[in-house]
Order: sequence, then structure tokens, then C-alpha cells
Amino acid sequence: MANRLDPDMPAKILVVDDDHLQNNQMVSLLLENGASVVDTAFDGATGWELCLSREYDFLIIDWKLPLLSGLALFNRIRGVDRLMGLPILVVSGLVQRMDFRLLQEFPCTRLLEKPFTHAAFIRETVKLRSEAIWYAKNTEKIDEIMATVSADPDGASKLLRRLAAASPNPQPVVLLAARKMREAEHIEQAIVLLKEILELDRGCVPAISELGRCLHLLGRYDEALQFLRRADSLSPANVERLSLMGEVELNNTDASAATSRFNEALKIDKENRRARQGLRVAGTLSEMMHRPAGMHIKDTFASLMNTMAVNLAHSGEYSSAVAKYEESFHFIAGKDASARVAFNVGLAYLRWGKTRESYDWFVESAKRGKGKFTKAESYVEKLKFQMKAAADAAAAAKAAASAAKSAADAAAVAAEEEKRKAAEAAKKTDAGPAPQHEQPK
Repeated sequence: MANRLDPDMPAKILVVDDDHLQNNQMVSLLLENGASVVDTAFDGATGWELCLSREYDFLIIDWKLPLLSGLALFNRIRGVDRLMGLPILVVSGLVQRMDFRLLQEFPCTRLLEKPFTHAAFIRETVKLRSEAIWYAKNTEKIDEIMATVSADPDGASKLLRRLAAASPNPQPVVLLAARKMREAEHIEQAIVLLKEILELDRGCVPAISELGRCLHLLGRYDEALQFLRRADSLSPANVERLSLMGEVELNNTDASAATSRFNEALKIDKENRRARQGLRVAGTLSEMMHRPAGMHIKDTFASLMNTMAVNLAHSGEYSSAVAKYEESFHFIAGKDASARVAFNVGLAYLRWGKTRESYDWFVESAKRGKGKFTKAESYVEKLKFQMKAAADAAAAAKAAASAAKSAADAAAVAAEEEKRKAAEAAKKTDAGPAPQHEQPK
């Protein structure tokens, strides 16, 4: 184990490069300059498994990797919340200009083109690690401010702006703040922050993309697509954004466009779960759109999926109905629409006779409805009472069965004891009277 020579040198590092000589050279340099542990992988798939199973301070990847490309690996890592701030140094001479724009979208990411000097490699590693430390500290500060957002959203926005103004690099701080606002469902405040970024930098791809996501959640699908297409033209190959575009197309009831977007994502990473699931939902949407013209169909994706699932449920095909509901649920934008779909999933489960699953979906519906969808709340209370009554009855039945068993066991023991005594008495009778001895005269 090497001594820590530089306080900013990462301690635990993963190097993913299929060039064994280059891989070994980087490992030696990192250990010589103070890294504590350096793991290696020679293909993207192994690198991905290590990222999921172990904790690292720093990641170094080549762009051209077997089994899973560097592009696909990068997209996967940046799609996991806990890995969002993991510093990634891409070392490659094969990164295209558009791919480089993708790297610029994310914090704590740098490109070091091959060939590079040993000094440049160590310098970029240390600089990127320092940036990651700064980013983590600002994330903690933003989280502290966000804890007050429900009580005072405007006040929280002012504090976030003040924090950004005091930062050496304000843009990523404002972007992170906008993302946190959106996750807290304060969409309008998030949009204001994003527009402030775009006033200063009209080509800021992360802000354009995040703005598209916010508009999608507000149900403004055409506007959302305009921003997402613009971001995609500036920086293609972002799997998460391609899948999001597919989701917006679903909500716009354009099955063909959604299919194209999900297929684009799968070309980069054929195992991407979101894109694969989206492709199936697009197929269901296409099927629904081609149903006989006499069927009553509303114009929203949520309504279409509801119509299909309701028809299946009414036909008694509960398994298929639930599958359609659950498949489409996560692609429906807007809390109100998803609350209604969650309610219908609960209803389908209830008719199917699956009370526990039904209860869970009614709880989800009530949570998303936030007091507006009282029908779900009434079902939650009703099923909670029924499940408690059923549990009490089951407990009473169990106790009664246990008592009956104890009584039966006791009776069996008593009967066995009587049987034993009877057997002993029978033995004595069979033996006859005890011999009598005369006393001597």
C-alpha cells in the first residue's frame, strides 16, 4: 500500500481500459502518487459490475471498450443517483466531438486525450478530484436549503441564488438547485432558475434538457419536445434524455416517434431497462390506437392506457389488465394523471381478489393525489380496516387451533396414561394370587 503523497489524490480508484499495457501503467502511476487501492477491469461490463458492487472515489475509463462501450458505461453510471457525483476521467483518443459535448453535460467529468504524459494524467486526476469534493460540499448546502422549501419556496430560491453567486463556478450549483426544486415538485421555481442560466448561456445543454423535463411534468409536451430536441441536436447519445423524449412522445400519444427514440437509446445500451420497457409500452399504445374506430378513446396517453386496462378488467382478464397498468404507470407525466392510474391498478387488484396489492396501489394513489383524490383515501381506510379484521380473525383462528391442538394433545396424553395403567392392572390379574407360605407349627 502506497503512502498518501497528495491529499487530493483519490484513495479508491477503478481503471477500466482494455489495453493491458496502458491499464498497468495507469495503475502504477496512481499507486506511486498516493492512491491506496486501484482496481482494474478490461471491459465495460466488468467495470459496470464493479461500480455497482464496490465504493470508489474515482473512475477512469477508456471510450472504446469490449462487451459494453465506454459511452454505454458512462450513461449507465450517470443514470444512478449515488454515482452522479463520482468523478470520471475519460482517457481516449477516440471521443467524437458530439460525445465530448455529452461529457460536458455532467459535473465531475473530464476528457484526457491519448497519448498523454504522466504529469498530465496525475494533474487531471487531482484537479478532477478537487472539483468533486467542491461539488459534494455544495450539494450538502443545497440539501440543507431544500429542507426549508416546502415552508418557504421563495425564500429557498433566494438562498440558492446567494449560494450560487458565492461559488467559484455558479452554473453547476444553479443546475443542481433547479434539479432539486423539480424533485421537490416546485416546478415553476425550477423553471425560473433554469431560464436564468439560459439568459447567460443559451447553449447550456444540461439547462435546456432539464427545462424540457420540467415542462413534461407540467403536461406541456410540445414545448418539452422542443427543448429536448434542441439539447439532443447539441449533444446526442444521452440515453437518459433519449428515453425521456420517448416518454414525452408517449404522453403525446405518438407511438411511432416514441418507438424511434427508445430504439435510439437501445442502440447505445441494449440492456437499458427504461428504454426496453418504454418500447413495450409504445407497442401497447400503437395497439390501442389501431383499435376499431367505434371505441371511445380520449386523447391522452393516460386515458388510452386506462381505456385498454379497464376493458381487460371488465372482461375478467385481471392479470393482463394489471400488467398493462403497471407497465405504463411510470411513463405517465403529472401527479394527477398518475394518481388516477394508480387508483385503477388498485381497483383491478381488488377485483382480482388481491387485497394486499390493491391496498399498496391505493396508498400510492392517495400519496400522489395529495388530498385531492379522496376516493383513493377512502379505499385505503376501508382496506386497512378489512385487513386488520382479517388479520385479527386469522390470529383468533390460529389461537383457537393452537388451543384445540393443546387440548387434543392433553387428551391424548391422558388416554395414553389410562392405557398404561390398564395394561399394568391386566398384568397383575394374569399373574394370579401371590403364593401363601404356612407358618411352622
